[in-house]
Amino acid sequence: KACESAGHIFVDRSGPKKVLETIRQAKASLKDGVSLVVFPEGARTFTGHMGYFKKGAFQLADELQLEVVPVTIDGSFQILPRTGKWIHRHRMILTIHDPIPPKGQGTENIKATMAEAYVAVESALPEEYKGMVKNDDQ
Repeated sequence: KACESAGHIFVDRSGPKKVLETIRQAKASLKDGVSLVVFPEGARTFTGHMGYFKKGAFQLADELQLEVVPVTIDGSFQILPRTGKWIHRHRMILTIHDPIPPKGQGTENIKATMAEAYVAVESALPEEYKGMVKNDDQ
């Protein structure tokens, strides 16, 4: 309820029309000048390693010609692993990377921006969590 009150947009994957409604809400927010925080993997990791990025947020940025600002969250896996039941005390570091400006429009731009964002996010992770590991629910 608190998330709804704060204006969070939830991705409803129950059908194509629901996904389109989510995209419409996101576009409206972005056009109003509101920044969106998107978790491009779509799910928490089972291993601490990053999964692959889904393209939805990158398509929106491409369509609206907006910058993408990669952010790395290091330490959240140790605080509460996906399958964990208890919160553990651990340091967490948030790294805000340089914005990635739009390079034009189209599929190649989307792929290039996704790759650049992935490299940026991964660069601030500890060595033990670098390298993609496919998550079972991606």
